[in-house]
Amino acid sequence: MVRPAIQLYTLRELDGTLTETLRRVADTAYEGVEFAGLAGNSAASVADTLSETGLEAVGAHVPLDALRDDYESVVDAYGELGCERIVVPTYGDAAFASETGVDEAAAELSALAARLTDDGFETHYHNHAYEFAERDGEFDTAYDAFAADTDGRLDLEFDVGLARHGGVDPTTYLDRYADRISLVHLTDTVPGDDESLHVELGEGVVDVDACARAAADADVSWLIHENGLTTDPATTLTESAARVRELVGAV
Repeated sequence: MVRPAIQLYTLRELDGTLTETLRRVADTAYEGVEFAGLAGNSAASVADTLSETGLEAVGAHVPLDALRDDYESVVDAYGELGCERIVVPTYGDAAFASETGVDEAAAELSALAARLTDDGFETHYHNHAYEFAERDGEFDTAYDAFAADTDGRLDLEFDVGLARHGGVDPTTYLDRYADRISLVHLTDTVPGDDESLHVELGEGVVDVDACARAAADADVSWLIHENGLTTDPATTLTESAARVRELVGAV
């Protein structure tokens, strides 16, 4: 059954500490959180707050440079939180501009995933919009080529709004890669302008109801809301929690 969560990057401008933010999240309908760093807090204090609130650590966005340069610290921290999913939030648009770049990204992330598997983690790749540039030949998009290159080695966290911003139908991709997706970023967008890359749910062009149904059909574990451009994170938290809970309850 799909469950509701929020990407904590959405709430980075809230007043208070990360542990205080977690308590605010726990007062809503959200059942899980996805980390984007620990904001200077110790893993032990965050783990205690998760235990206190009952929130589940559904994943963590970890920049690729941190995984390259500070791998042991990353796995130690998120291991202490009981967070079993490490998500690479981007590989950069340049890699998806050529076949060689896609191959290199796939090779590095597949090797990283093997290492993380040995340490007890799943590894996921989170898309942006640029991966969906059309390609000539065997694959529709650079994303499809990347998915083929990493098949059986890397899971996919699919961001429906950014995929729509990139010009594809997100429900098609949720169906296409259903066996590799356990995390879905439920985002809304208005294509054509980076300033509207993220908008509040219902203010963009994404059919969030259809995406929620497709996620449920794909047996996704978590529907994770993000609005990285919100100017009112407190309102985004409360209103999105109600909307995501409604969506989860309808599928």
